[in-house]
Amino acid sequence: MSHVAMLDKMNVRPFFYGFKVNDVYEDGTVYSSDILDMDQDALLAKFFNGVRQLASISLAIHYPTAASVSHSLNYAYKQVLAIALQTDIDFPEVKKFREYLANPSAFAAPAAAAAPAAGAAAAKKEEPKKKSSSEESMGGGFSMFD
Repeated sequence: MSHVAMLDKMNVRPFFYGFKVNDVYEDGTVYSSDILDMDQDALLAKFFNGVRQLASISLAIHYPTAASVSHSLNYAYKQVLAIALQTDIDFPEVKKFREYLANPSAFAAPAAAAAPAAGAAAAKKEEPKKKSSSEESMGGGFSMFD
């Protein structure tokens, strides 16, 4: 407070100095200042869109990246599980799937008791849609734009 009183006696008034950014210059490229008005949700949406595109491209060209490894492992697990179900290969994770394929109605009853609406939908049998050849070649039904 003593500083304020002393500045007041010297007739020095505090002021505010600011500037308005019109354009942003970075590495030879000029951007509009609107790029600075991005909120966190928009920034995260742009980032994850880029990650999805990276994963899609790396899956399409069969080049592993951090974004695509989880999809590749998921696809590989499905392939190993399918082979194990068609042959006599047995490991603990296959047991549940073998039981389900042997008696699917046994698994529908507990689900119906837990959620009546979900149980009614699960009781209806739907024909599985046939995969197109492009889905099979992309690996695990993941398309480039998912």
